[in-house]
Amino acid sequence: MPVLRQIATCTAPSTMVVERRSHRKDRDLDYRVEVCARHRWLAEEDWGKSFTGEGAGGRCGTVIDYRDYDQVVQSHSDLWLRPLAMHGPEDYSGDVALALGAAAQFLAGARAYREEGGTVAALGHAARVAEALAAGVLGTEEGQAQVLAALSAAETVVSADRGA
Repeated sequence: MPVLRQIATCTAPSTMVVERRSHRKDRDLDYRVEVCARHRWLAEEDWGKSFTGEGAGGRCGTVIDYRDYDQVVQSHSDLWLRPLAMHGPEDYSGDVALALGAAAQFLAGARAYREEGGTVAALGHAARVAEALAAGVLGTEEGQAQVLAALSAAETVVSADRGA
């Protein structure tokens, strides 16, 4: 099931599309990123792209992610969570709940994030949902969707903070 992510708060129409083709038989794409000319730098980050196309028509910052839950969580960790909060699932034997909780605590201690609060709240919520998912309180699909939604909200707030 595709996941919608928003890596920019910009409302301009996209002018560039970056797609990564999948090597799996069950899907053509891993993801599709759309950005406007002003935020082209977002698509030049470490997306591991194999195909870049011009034109689009969607909203700047929209990512449609077709990858599996674990791959999307790892992408969040690699591209913004670890650089921002110095914590990722690999630091906690793959325990997503512990990693997200540690990242939220770390950011809660950082003045800029403590004052703003949205990123900390979204990461804290993602950590609680991941914990409930691991404990079997939530169904797998439902819990994973909620974790990814909370991570997407946190990522959008972080994007706004860095001017995207």
